[in-house]
Amino acid sequence: MASRGLMSLVLLFAMVVDASAYTFDEVVVGYWAGSGSNKAVVVIDFGVDSFTFGYRWEGGTKYGKDLMDAVAAAGPLDYTKTGGFLNTISYGSYSDIGQGGWPTDWWSYFISGDGENWADPGESFATMVLTNGSWDGWAHQTTGDWPPVHLPTTPVASDFASKIISYRGPFGSRPYDDPNSVLGKPTTFIKQSATKVFACSLVYPAWNTAPDGGKLIVTLNIGAEIIPGFDHKVADDPGNPFGIDFIVFGNSGFVSTGWVEPNTNMDKFFLENPTSVFSEPVTVSVAQDPNGPWYTFTNGPFADGIFPTNAFVWDSNRGDWGEESNWLKPVDSNLRISNFNGLSAANAIKLYDGSAGGTGFDLKWLDPNDYQALAIDPDTGQRWIKYIKVTSDEFGEVDGFADVAACGDYKHPYPVGDINKDCRVDMIDFAEVAAHWLECTWNCK
Repeated sequence: MASRGLMSLVLLFAMVVDASAYTFDEVVVGYWAGSGSNKAVVVIDFGVDSFTFGYRWEGGTKYGKDLMDAVAAAGPLDYTKTGGFLNTISYGSYSDIGQGGWPTDWWSYFISGDGENWADPGESFATMVLTNGSWDGWAHQTTGDWPPVHLPTTPVASDFASKIISYRGPFGSRPYDDPNSVLGKPTTFIKQSATKVFACSLVYPAWNTAPDGGKLIVTLNIGAEIIPGFDHKVADDPGNPFGIDFIVFGNSGFVSTGWVEPNTNMDKFFLENPTSVFSEPVTVSVAQDPNGPWYTFTNGPFADGIFPTNAFVWDSNRGDWGEESNWLKPVDSNLRISNFNGLSAANAIKLYDGSAGGTGFDLKWLDPNDYQALAIDPDTGQRWIKYIKVTSDEFGEVDGFADVAACGDYKHPYPVGDINKDCRVDMIDFAEVAAHWLECTWNCK
């Protein structure tokens, strides 16, 4: 369910003035359509969930209808209309919402200048002129009360990619065709049939369908591209495990000696010797601005390769899956495929040391000139990126993007008084201060 910002009650033909406001960077935009320097968004509020979609254009007069047409043409959202009136909207699990019509089931049209305060424009979306920075909104209604348009705001400090900047197909067939599948935490379970639900593991990758019908993976066919973004700077942090800065998850898998079932004992299930990884390389590029310049890991690593996703640790005592793996911890980048030759799946999982796998990337692995071109954050002294582009010259799958967690990163800053930089203030820090009490190295009198 989308999180919601606190909204003012919409007054008919009136805009309520409020100090609160949103920018487009502060909301989860499902995807953008069009291109150009002008931007507008539309919020579709189904009453329980709400979703935001963006529209870019360059020059010329554009209307609310142009926005809806472009969004419908660019992605899975669809809508029907009669003349200047909108009838139904479909997106995800919501199908043909509004088909009952007034007065039991219909859509109301609103506009806003800041995403917080909404008003009825008193005219059709077919004649409502868009301006750069404007907001359109559709609220589903089943009563005569005027509802607010609820805004899906960006989750605070998400460790995963949280918004789609742009994308270009071709993608795979359903359910592998939704670029939004790469947002948030990667896949944990896969439903093969009504009676078979598998844990996503290094010997059984994400495919088929998710048990709840939710996100799965997206297939990048030849020439496809997706650009997701984080809601924070992903730093080249020397404190990150193995120096890895971010992880890209796909649906590669170790080649094994048998067939996996939901109740397979991973202690008795083995990788081939020598083993290999079934993978379909995906090229990864990074940028600090959504419009580039882009810097590519030309010589790899490539996503959807080593190390295959493993959503849960294996509990050998119980002979079953245990706690969820750490999506923000990379696998030791010094490991090679040969380290897994002939291992039981359980022992292969142990080599992950609690990590959920995925292909790790260190910004220092870029071409040295590209790495030096990355601006340095004046607050941290670290180079950083915020956007990742994945492309395919063959075929490949992408399931998610994660910022590696470490002491001192954007979400776990060093507390005041943390002398030894272990993200806690304790007696060790006090002893360090006491040992140097009243020392002076400048203008001492």
